[in-house]
Amino acid sequence: MSEEQRKLLLSLQVADFNVIEWVLFMHTHPDYLVGCQQRKEAMKTAAKIRKTYEDLYGPLTHLVPISCSKKNLTPWPWQV
Repeated sequence: MSEEQRKLLLSLQVADFNVIEWVLFMHTHPDYLVGCQQRKEAMKTAAKIRKTYEDLYGPLTHLVPISCSKKNLTPWPWQV
């Protein structure tokens, strides 16, 4: 795994963690409108990073449709 790929994967992990934190926060503060907006922004950021990663390195899960071309048969992150 290249250093660029590691950095992008770490960025995605941080962004996903941020989303989880906002979701948990909103469970205890359901009327906090600023938090709701922050959660939406965090979700957009995570989705953008995930798309960038998957466009460059392939899918992170088996839940996304892919073509059967050889290009998409790259190793999974834990196989590197």
